[in-house]
Amino acid sequence: MSDACVPAKVLVIRDYFADFFNGGELYHYLSEGGRFTEERARFYTAEIAAALAYMHERGIIYRDLKPENLILDHEGHIRIADFGLSKEGVEGENVTSICGTPEYLAPEILRRKAYGVGVDWWALGTLLFEMIAGLPPFYDRNRQQMYRKILQATLAPPAWMSPEAADLCAKLLERDPAKRFGLNGAEDVKSHPFFAGLDWDALERKEISPPWLPAVAGAEDTSNIAKEFTSEPAAVTPSPAGMKLRDVMGTGNTPPSFSDFTYTHESVIDGQVWKVSFSEDDPRLRDMMDEADAGIAAATSDGAHK
Repeated sequence: MSDACVPAKVLVIRDYFADFFNGGELYHYLSEGGRFTEERARFYTAEIAAALAYMHERGIIYRDLKPENLILDHEGHIRIADFGLSKEGVEGENVTSICGTPEYLAPEILRRKAYGVGVDWWALGTLLFEMIAGLPPFYDRNRQQMYRKILQATLAPPAWMSPEAADLCAKLLERDPAKRFGLNGAEDVKSHPFFAGLDWDALERKEISPPWLPAVAGAEDTSNIAKEFTSEPAAVTPSPAGMKLRDVMGTGNTPPSFSDFTYTHESVIDGQVWKVSFSEDDPRLRDMMDEADAGIAAATSDGAHK
């Protein structure tokens, strides 16, 4: 990913098609089917646990695990998206900021206590319970009641949940973070009977076939992606009239690493070619700036006549 700052915006340029996951959101499939089989929930939970372990070993906590942030690729493997709330440099329980999605918040966050990687394992327990039961364990339409349940209510697994799944949920949803599974690493999670017989090394190499395949025609099929996203134009907001691309330090120059930088890619959605350039000699950039100047002038003129 490449980032550069300009006077009125941060421009983020990325080849999304190198990481194009088109199997759909986990949230969609949960909403559609109500709940998953334990086999399917076990596979997703294992892949997520492996991903969390990878992040935690590098001092990163995710903090926003939920079905909306879990995407399937065209083969049915789980991908974690949206790292907007993640935090780097975590050592022990040195985080105090309050953030996350209400249904998945750990008790220590609600109590405004310092926390660490344990909040991700609590969220994984919540997600596992939801995938098997159909709803998060302490869900309530009244948010204040839901917070009280997270802090105080007894965990009540449904009758169809296996003893192994219920036990893992209970250990991940331990309110005391010092006793919660995952606090001292992922091995206690990986060695739990719920994952008996699972080859974790093969899982991490993606050598285990997912138990469910999304309906996709191929790697570039966009039918499982919401139309609100595929209908958005891949456009670049012009800089203000009279301004030029420059770095965040305010030197007035394009950062050296972006000098004469040009990015071009053909969209698999509509076949159009999109281009972003940091070269002032690029005719498309000059045309874009001319259009911006004309648009601002027209808006100013309209405002003057109102």
